[in-house]
Amino acid sequence: MNLRRADEGDAEAVAALWSEAYVATGPEGRREPYSRQEYLAVAAEADVAVALDDRGAVIGVAALFPPGSPGRSVAGPGEAEFARLAVGRAVRRQGIGDALLADATERARGLGAEAIALWSRPHQTVAHALYESRGWRRVPPRDDEDRDGRRWVFRLDL
Repeated sequence: MNLRRADEGDAEAVAALWSEAYVATGPEGRREPYSRQEYLAVAAEADVAVALDDRGAVIGVAALFPPGSPGRSVAGPGEAEFARLAVGRAVRRQGIGDALLADATERARGLGAEAIALWSRPHQTVAHALYESRGWRRVPPRDDEDRDGRRWVFRLDL
C-alpha cells in the first residue's frame, strides 16, 4: 500500500469509497451516494490523501481541513479537522485507515495545528476504536446534529 495526495483523476474512486463507507450503513447518516462534485468541493478546501493497492487502485481516502478552513464542521480555533476516512470493504482491517490517520496527524502538525477534531456517527464503533487506540478522546459537550442525525466529536491534542 502506498499513500499519495489525491488529484482530480481520483474523484470517481473517492466518491465510490465514500458512498460505500457512509451511505445507508446505519440508523443515522447519509442516504444518497457521493458525487464527483462533492469530492471536488472537499478537495478545494482540504488536503485529501488516498491509499493505493499494488495495482495503483484507490482503496482508501481521508481528508484533512487545515485550521481556519471554511470546510470544517466541528473544529474550533487552532484545530485541523479530519474527515471522510473511508477504506474499501474488501481491504478493511489491514492498517489502511490507521496509515491514513497517522499521515493526517503528521500533516496537521506540519500546519501548526494545536489539535485535530473529527465527527463520527454513534454507530461507527469500529472507527471509534481506531481513533481511541491512537489517543483521540470523545468531547461530548461538542456533540451535535446535522440533517442526517447525531454527530459525536473526537479530538486529538498534538
